[in-house]
Amino acid sequence: MRKGRFVVLAGSEAVKSMDSEKREIKQQLIDKDVLREKPDSHLFEFTTDTAFESATAASSVILLRKGGGSSGWIFQDQQGREVVFGQWMGMLSKIPSEVRQARLGLTQTTEQEAKGTEMLEAHGHREEILGDVVNSDSVQRNQILYGPPGTGKTYQVIERALAILDPDFLASTLADRAALKARYDKWFAAGAISFVTFHQSFGYEDFIEGIKPVMHDGQLNYQLEDGLFLEAVRAAGGTLLPAGPTAARQPVIQAHQAMRHDAQVWRIYIDGTNTVSPVRDRCLERGEIRVGSWKKSPQDLNTLSEEEPNPSQMLFRDAMRFGDMVLLAKSADSIGAVGLVDGDYHFDPNSDPLFADDYAHARPVHWLATELDVAAQDITGRKFAPPTLQRVAGATALEVLQRLHLGSTASPSRTNRPASRHVLIIDEINRGNVAKIFGELITLLEPEKRAGRPEALTVKLPLSRRQLSVPDSLYIIGTMNTADRSLTQLDTALRRRFVFHPVWPEPAVLPVLNLDGRELDLRKFLYAINDRIQQLLSREQVIGHAYLLGLPATLEGVASALRERILPQLEEYFFDDWARIREVLADQGKERHLQFVHQDKVGDEVRYRVNEAAFGELEAFTLVYSRMSPDVFPFGA
Repeated sequence: MRKGRFVVLAGSEAVKSMDSEKREIKQQLIDKDVLREKPDSHLFEFTTDTAFESATAASSVILLRKGGGSSGWIFQDQQGREVVFGQWMGMLSKIPSEVRQARLGLTQTTEQEAKGTEMLEAHGHREEILGDVVNSDSVQRNQILYGPPGTGKTYQVIERALAILDPDFLASTLADRAALKARYDKWFAAGAISFVTFHQSFGYEDFIEGIKPVMHDGQLNYQLEDGLFLEAVRAAGGTLLPAGPTAARQPVIQAHQAMRHDAQVWRIYIDGTNTVSPVRDRCLERGEIRVGSWKKSPQDLNTLSEEEPNPSQMLFRDAMRFGDMVLLAKSADSIGAVGLVDGDYHFDPNSDPLFADDYAHARPVHWLATELDVAAQDITGRKFAPPTLQRVAGATALEVLQRLHLGSTASPSRTNRPASRHVLIIDEINRGNVAKIFGELITLLEPEKRAGRPEALTVKLPLSRRQLSVPDSLYIIGTMNTADRSLTQLDTALRRRFVFHPVWPEPAVLPVLNLDGRELDLRKFLYAINDRIQQLLSREQVIGHAYLLGLPATLEGVASALRERILPQLEEYFFDDWARIREVLADQGKERHLQFVHQDKVGDEVRYRVNEAAFGELEAFTLVYSRMSPDVFPFGA
């Protein structure tokens, strides 16, 4: 196992736009003797004795040579010879934590220099890489995981999201994938994570805001609806009035216009204090409050005698008035929503299956704010009692509005909640028309332009005329398949506002199969294929390890993956150039019966045919890699 000195091209003068903060960090590292300037060059190096065969590199270090040219790690062997490893499969290394955390070079280069830039992330131990994420002083607001298909970008999104929302849990549970996924699902169910996939038909009206057709009482109407991004802004505590029929012509709706001058304040539980309640969620969506029948068959309260309704039902039907305020309680000391009563009692067991057996008693409500989590003690001066419905003595509606910071500008619909971290995950971000989807909001994504920052900006949305700024608590994680579109072809405005983390294939995670006493090394099989693809095409169009994960430990299982998953991908990559596909599968050097693709000449025409018989021959697979030098593979035999 060889050891030696690694040279990282970090902090090079080739990085023309390195800001003053990064230059200062670079100088500090030089002063600490962590980075050492190479004589007669613009490069800086560090030294490690870690064996490259088993070490790992952290993410997000851009390696540059001045003026473009080759880039990558430079390894100096014991004879002092420098060997450049520009390929992602060439070498694994361990970057000192100071350099890793400084993330030197994470800035744009000029167009000419960008052509020669490579961003490398070694595919070593996941726990180490995730450890760097957890221990980072600050998590990037906008980041994109990019790489070829099947490398685990979406898989890694879970860890990235938990690094933002639950870093302590992530740090203590790195190796337990099932626990991480369960924790992610919990945050998703709590509304702290949004997920969307971009595609060619996805547009501004889906992501930001748009006018949508809706049917109401048999009539076709059009109304303004918020898109997924504005919902995420609101979930992160952003200041944004909701879309609605009046939003375009009256951005600020006065709450007191719909509230009685002598409004009483009511507190109601819907489905008790259950953390997750479909009934409560549906009531919020529909703009109403409901009470149940207490395990009795639902009956219209207006048809019952005076003695039959229980106290909560009588208050619900008779005591609440139009314009009274209602507080939706989630617990004895937690308010989840506030609204104004907007109509009389009605019996409604049939409009939704959720209400067929219970919660058939309804009253319409204009919600002033939802998704709150504020202490009842702070708002009303007391905790709530157990009854389902109760008047809150000693509290006035205007005081509640002021203490909730709604004042007179609250809108009768869903608004904002206190600031909390929210993660918006955009899968396949490069498949959509980014300029069209983001529109004028692309500027607001910059951390410096977010609400609360010195350089914060606000834009007016063109349809609703509402003011919008992006809160600092909104985090965006995108994934990008480089086989669909190269990083260099991505919208420049988007590139400038995101940090990019490459996610490359990890052949080392694949097994070595024992088939009747003979080995089939899937690590070397994938590595050899990708090595040839990279030479013929590019590193952005290799095959991910997921294509060979989870297969039956049989030759038939591997053959099925090659025939049904890898071969079609190669056809797409090479545009049906079967001569190159044969080269990738090393068919030229095999005996004819072991070739996956036969090449025949008929007259002046060359024809190609898939040889099904080869998929049943173990040697056809092992010959893909067995003639390569063992030193080529970055893992043990």
